[in-house]
Amino acid sequence: MKTVRLGLAFDLRTLRQVSGGRTLRNLDVVVFPELVDGGYAALERGSAVHRRGDALWKNFREVSRRFSCTCVAGSMLLREGAGEATNTSYVFSRGRVIHRYDKLHLFRPTGDQRYFVRGETIRTFSFTVRGGRMRGGVILCYDLRFPELTRVLALQKIQILFVPARWPAQRDAAWRTLLRARAIENQIFVVGCNARGREGGESYVFGPSGEQLYSSRGKRSSPLTCLSLDPEQITVARRLHRNIREAVLLKRIALPARLPRPSFRPTAGR
Repeated sequence: MKTVRLGLAFDLRTLRQVSGGRTLRNLDVVVFPELVDGGYAALERGSAVHRRGDALWKNFREVSRRFSCTCVAGSMLLREGAGEATNTSYVFSRGRVIHRYDKLHLFRPTGDQRYFVRGETIRTFSFTVRGGRMRGGVILCYDLRFPELTRVLALQKIQILFVPARWPAQRDAAWRTLLRARAIENQIFVVGCNARGREGGESYVFGPSGEQLYSSRGKRSSPLTCLSLDPEQITVARRLHRNIREAVLLKRIALPARLPRPSFRPTAGR
C-alpha cells in the first residue's frame, strides 16, 4: 500500500478557501477539530446546534464528494428530531456518510453534561487510500484519557485513530503523552487534530512505535497542514511483538461495543 496522504484542517476556512480545495485534491483523508464551528463559546451562545442535512453537514459531505477524499468532520452539537443532543463526529467518504461516533466521555469542567448526552456505540470504519483500504476509528478529546475505549477499537483492527479535540494548551503535556501512549499500546497511527485559539492548543501525529510524525508547535499558522503516513510502519512495529494478541488479561475481559445511556439529561443547549 502506498503512503496515506493526511490533512489536518484546524478551522472551517479550509472548506471555503480555493487554495485549500486544490490541496484537498491530493489528500486521502482530512481531519477537523472537535466542535468545529465555534466550540464551547458557541454552545454557550446557543448558536451551534446542528441537524443532519443542514448547511455545515452538507459542506463536509460536498468536500468529500468533490475531492474524492475521506473527511473526518471533527464534531458538532447534533440534534435529531425531538431527541437529546449529542457531540457527534461524522465521517464522509466521496459524498456518503460512512461512520458516526457520539462522544462517550463527558468532560464536566466545561459542562459537557449541560449540552449533550453521551454516546452508545463503539465501531470502526474502512476508507479508501491510494492502492488499498485502511480501518480507522474516531474518539473525541476527553475520550483519550480512557485507554479501554481505544482498546475496543484496536480489537476491531483499526490501523489509525483520529482524535478531534479542543484540548487546552495548559494541559499539552497530558495531551501529547496520551496520544503517544495510545499509539504505542495499540501499535497504530494516532492523529490528534486540535482546535486553535483560547479553547485549543497544539496538534500531533504519532506512529505505531510512538515516533512523533508531526507537531504543530512552532509552525506557521495555516488552516491546513499535510503530511504522509507509511502503513509499513505498522508492520515494522508489530514485527517483534503484537500488543493486542499478547495481552493476557484482555483475553479474559468482555469489552462491549454498545452501552446503554444513563438516565441524566442535559440541562442547557436546548
